Amino acid sequence: MSRRCIGRAALTLGILVMGCGVPIEEQATSVAIDQVPEGLRPTDTTTPEEPVASELVDIWLVRDDELVTTRHLIEAPATAQAALTELLAGPTSAEQERSLRSAIPDASVVIDVELLRGVATVDLSPSFSDIPAQDQVFAVGQIVLTMTDLRGVGRVRFVVDDAQIAVPLPSGDTSEDTVSREDYLAMADNSA
Repeated sequence: MSRRCIGRAALTLGILVMGCGVPIEEQATSVAIDQVPEGLRPTDTTTPEEPVASELVDIWLVRDDELVTTRHLIEAPATAQAALTELLAGPTSAEQERSLRSAIPDASVVIDVELLRGVATVDLSPSFSDIPAQDQVFAVGQIVLTMTDLRGVGRVRFVVDDAQIAVPLPSGDTSEDTVSREDYLAMADNSA
């Protein structure tokens, strides 16, 4: 290739490159706020959301004459209070379609739960005694199995107005002591 061709090619390339450049202005120009793209306006506050850690917990509900476990996703860590709150929310619409229900008539029946040395103390309102006897044993079973499925919970105590109460057992007897999951597993659905 001749020097002349190389020179012409370089000149043509230089002109093309200069024509594609960004114009330089002497000073900044203001842009009307409505011309600024959304997300770049000074009034836009877009803080990235932190991912919320979650954990699966077993919630026990009633179907026919058995206690059935179902898994719910709650915010981590899965504390006794968080699991109890999830239980008290009752079955989801999908669970209701599977004929699952709660023997706990409403969340106000359970006031609080505290965990100390592996024993969850569940504070019930006096209205717990208004629950029909058959549902009382299911309600207690739901709470006991849900609580004892948590790490670190081995037994459950029930109190009303700070006094420990006797709770119904599946056998028809009552227990004035703390109860464990073994006390209520006879009510659990064995096919799950």
